[in-house]
Amino acid sequence: MKWQQDLNYDIRFHNEKDDYDGGSWQGFPHPQGYESGHSGEFTVENKKYIEKYFDYVKRNCRAILEIGVCRNSSYSSTHSFLKYKNPETIYVGIDLDDKSFLNDPANNVYTIKNTSSNINQNMEMMQSFGVTKFDFIFIDGLHSVNQVLIDWEYTKWLGQGGMVGFHDVTCHPGPQRFVEALNTDKWNVEKNLCPEDWGIGFAWPRHY
Repeated sequence: MKWQQDLNYDIRFHNEKDDYDGGSWQGFPHPQGYESGHSGEFTVENKKYIEKYFDYVKRNCRAILEIGVCRNSSYSSTHSFLKYKNPETIYVGIDLDDKSFLNDPANNVYTIKNTSSNINQNMEMMQSFGVTKFDFIFIDGLHSVNQVLIDWEYTKWLGQGGMVGFHDVTCHPGPQRFVEALNTDKWNVEKNLCPEDWGIGFAWPRHY
């Protein structure tokens, strides 16, 4: 698994917590005491940072992969990508729910209804869209430790100069533990730029 090369240590609990999505109701309290639903699922500050960090790769961005699609109605990371990407940039969103209402092949927008765990199947479909590398990957699906470890496997296809974003790094166990454990000899890491809400972080390889 690729995470074994990129993390400083094994972030798993090696018990049932590895499959918990997280949140204060599962024993991962927000430091400010917020319950589910605080400021919506994607806040003003989250939007500001996703657009700022996407802008670093936008000019040469060939493809975007988003795991977890359009979770906050029209105010979401998805809509930021669709609004600010270049017309030739391919956007692919993977979600367990049907998000095909977003599909727009003329503008290189595609969604896949599937679990992100089916990596080979999803990659075959993305190759049919013309995707061989991603320049921006945003991980915002199921937030369990085990799932984030699986979702990290998509970084095998991260292009030179590419970037990875994580939502919900404040109190959800998967993304929180992952960004804390990333090997900073290999990765530049912004662990959490929005600690007052659900949190958002970014990582990009040092050798690029």
